[in-house]
Amino acid sequence: MTAQAQSGVYAEPNLHGITLLLNVMTDEVDTVRRKLARVPMLLEGLDARFSEAMLNGMVAIGSDYWDILYSHVRPLQLTGFPEVSDGDRQAPRESFDLLLNIRSDRFDVNFQAARTLLEWLGHDVELVEQITTFRFMDGRDLLGFIEAPDNPRGLRRRQVALVQDDPVFAAGSYIYLQKFRHDLRRWEQLSTDMQEHVMGRKKVTGERISEALLSQVSHSRAARLLDANEQPLELLRQNMPWGNLREQGLLGLYCTGQPSHLHTWLKQRYLADSQGDYDPLLDYLEAISNSAYFAPSVDFLQQQGQL
Repeated sequence: MTAQAQSGVYAEPNLHGITLLLNVMTDEVDTVRRKLARVPMLLEGLDARFSEAMLNGMVAIGSDYWDILYSHVRPLQLTGFPEVSDGDRQAPRESFDLLLNIRSDRFDVNFQAARTLLEWLGHDVELVEQITTFRFMDGRDLLGFIEAPDNPRGLRRRQVALVQDDPVFAAGSYIYLQKFRHDLRRWEQLSTDMQEHVMGRKKVTGERISEALLSQVSHSRAARLLDANEQPLELLRQNMPWGNLREQGLLGLYCTGQPSHLHTWLKQRYLADSQGDYDPLLDYLEAISNSAYFAPSVDFLQQQGQL
C-alpha cells in the first residue's frame, strides 16, 4: 500500500497562508506523538467542511527535536539548516520543534484551521511565531516579478517534493524555511531595466533574458535548478509573500526528497565563486530566519501515534 503524503507538501498555490512555528513544552512525547497523528485528519475534516477553500496543510518536525520525538528512527539526510553564510550574505540558523503550514483560498478558513490545531495541541506547545502569507498580483513576489517561474508543475511537483527511495519515510518530505525581509525602498530605486538585469528575466512576462545581454551573473542563473554539471536539482518552492506596511518579505518554503539538492542550490546562490559572483538578489533581501524540518507521511504519523 502506497504511503499518503500530507496534503500541504505538494499542493498547488493558494491565495492565503498561515505558518506557525512552535516549541514543545512537555516531556510527555507519547502525548505529542498521539496529537500529531491527528493533525492530518483534523485538516481533512476542515477541508471537507469548507470544500471551496481548497484547504491543505502539513506538520513538520524540527531537525533538533526529531530525536526526542522519534528516538528510534530518523530520516537519513535530516540535518540542521545548511551553513551557507558568506560575507554580508548571512543565513542564521534557528531551531523550532514544530512547523505548521496551512494554506487555502480563504483567510478565515486558515484562521479557523490554525485555531483548531492550536487548541488540539493545547498547553503542550508554545507558539513562537505566526507568519501570515498571501498571494500577490497573480503569483508575483513583492519585488514585482513572477515567483519561482521554473517551479515543477503537475505530477512533477509530487515526484520532486517527496522521498522516493526510503521505505520508512516514503511520501515524506524534507522541509526548509527561509523568512526573507525585503529592502523594497532600495529595490524600487532601481530602474525596471536594472531590476531585470538583477533578476535575469523580463518583469512583465517572466521571460528569461539571454546571458549574452547581461553584464553580470543574474538571480535567474544563480538560482537555476541545475547543478554545476547541468544535472537537475529536485526542489519545489511553496513560497508566498508576507508583510505589513512597516516591513515586508517572502516566506521561502522548500520541499524536496533530496536534501543534498537543496544544499547545492543554496550554495550556488550564497557562496561566491572563483570570480566573486553570487546571486545578486541577495543584496536586496535578508534571510532573518532559517530552519530545517521533516514532514512525515500521514501513515508514519498515525503509526507512531499508536505506539
